[in-house]
Amino acid sequence: MKRQPLLKRTHIIKLGRLLDMMYKPSEIAEEIGVAQDTVYRSYLPAGLPHERDAHGSVWIHGPAFVAWAKETVAKRKSKRKGLPDDHAWCMRCNQPVVMSRPVVKPINRYLEVLQARCPQCGTKVNRAKKRLPSPFCKDGEGLGEGS
Repeated sequence: MKRQPLLKRTHIIKLGRLLDMMYKPSEIAEEIGVAQDTVYRSYLPAGLPHERDAHGSVWIHGPAFVAWAKETVAKRKSKRKGLPDDHAWCMRCNQPVVMSRPVVKPINRYLEVLQARCPQCGTKVNRAKKRLPSPFCKDGEGLGEGS
């Protein structure tokens, strides 16, 4: 299976610097802030459009690199959906499990953790979720630690 090259958000942002000209891999690497080896070992084998001259040097067209990078990032974004509300991920079983009788533990004003035991292996499983404001408080007052 061919791995997709890792292009971080910061690299994608820096693509706007590339001009309509031919770049050496070292110049591309410097412009977007990656190592030259990343271009040779990751981007080129993954299908980055490039040309070789008579001497065997690699040349990359700036706009072609931008188009390839944006297409690669679009492919990588998965369309997976989250777990149902009553499920959590068991790290030992490496699968989603149903949380029976979860214990709610507040973390801060905005988050709480649901804790339960995995029905298969007995490991503690956790699931974070947004904390709802108390019905007794108006505008979120009283959710702090001092109340």
